[in-house]
Amino acid sequence: MDIEEFYNADARRRAGEERSFGMEWSSTADKHHVWDLFWNAATGELYLMAKPVHSRWVGWNAEDAKDDLRALEALDHRIVGDFEHLLHPRHVQAKTKSDPGEKYKEALTEELTVEVLAKIPAVDKVTALLDGWQAVVAQPDSLSWLRERVSSAK
Repeated sequence: MDIEEFYNADARRRAGEERSFGMEWSSTADKHHVWDLFWNAATGELYLMAKPVHSRWVGWNAEDAKDDLRALEALDHRIVGDFEHLLHPRHVQAKTKSDPGEKYKEALTEELTVEVLAKIPAVDKVTALLDGWQAVVAQPDSLSWLRERVSSAK
């Protein structure tokens, strides 16, 4: 499902604090996408958001990402975690149901899809399950490590 369908399907998702567990997970089987991993406190869902590999020159940049974080905080929506990479404007728009403005026009046309990996009721359980993710996320085919961890916990 796409990011808008994801948030529209359950109102708790939009209201829930989200914790980031790494941006730009990779797969050797799919060079056209990278994945961001989030856990939503309201639903307990650990989910991947696939985003197309983009040009750093199109759509959005680091300064825009700082504005996005400020906008989320002002709207009482939070995504917490260490952001080494950028939030996608379409994710911000889906989460807040607000128009991020004309400067994001090209980035908002990109497809973002969501896959719920698991329902885990508490962040400490997610943290334990993903112990060591910081060292893995930047490695080639890091998504395989993630999927193996999640499937072994089921």
